[in-house]
Amino acid sequence: MTIRTATAPDAWGVWYASDPKQTPWERYLDEVAASGYSWTELGPWGYLPTDPAQLQNVLSSRGLGLCGAAVVHPLTAPDALETLRDRLRPLCRTLVATNTPWLLLMDDSDAYLTPEARIATPEIWKRMMHVITTVAREIRHEHGLHLLFHPHVGTAVETEAEILRLLNDTPADQVELCFDFGHHAYTGADALAFMRQHASRIPYYHFKNLDGAIHARAMAAGTPFMEVFQNGVMCELDKGILDFTEVVDFLRKQDFDGFVVVEQDMYPCPPDKPLPIARHNRDVLKRLGL
Repeated sequence: MTIRTATAPDAWGVWYASDPKQTPWERYLDEVAASGYSWTELGPWGYLPTDPAQLQNVLSSRGLGLCGAAVVHPLTAPDALETLRDRLRPLCRTLVATNTPWLLLMDDSDAYLTPEARIATPEIWKRMMHVITTVAREIRHEHGLHLLFHPHVGTAVETEAEILRLLNDTPADQVELCFDFGHHAYTGADALAFMRQHASRIPYYHFKNLDGAIHARAMAAGTPFMEVFQNGVMCELDKGILDFTEVVDFLRKQDFDGFVVVEQDMYPCPPDKPLPIARHNRDVLKRLGL
């Protein structure tokens, strides 16, 4: 068993390739190393250097490795397959050059103007499953990469029922999950129970906790999820409703070999806010034996 701990630009409030509200990428990498992590996700394409040689250099000079890369794309759009293929070509080349096997795919919540609009019709759902499965097969065949689907609040694959439907409608040997505890808990579902039941389909985890009080107030008020995220609903690993001692105990019993990536969904945030939180979360993982 080897559980590798990582973090991601998201934990520094980075959601976009370029945004004046975000920490510069050089500072991000410096602070990842300073907080005690050895691995990072790539973040939005264009945030970190896109040239593979330069990327490898800026990572290795700080003692860091790349564990995965996430792509957010409007998967229910009629032209989703073609536009996604175009976006993935340079990213796949970079992942291969840096020996990074995991590509995380998420639907784009910005594609839906209302919560109701995210509910896919049977025809749209079938087309989306075709996009996901086709891309998974192509990146495996052409680049040797593995596709992880990341369910996300505010998208066409948000609820536990939708995640189970996706698992049923995609091939298990091609499409696996990046399981995000915080997003799963946000929908009101039991994230630990889901993990235990579907661990065979989850080779990669996003560790994220949920502030129960902020969440309850937001649900009662019907606050849009983006505003709830900006209000701090995703909190430090030891300050939310999820017990990561149980999570790590389960992973050990399963002899899990892979990555757990700490995120916190806190865009935008002051530049001095992320590092103390990152150090705290890394200390929590150390106390859990990771």
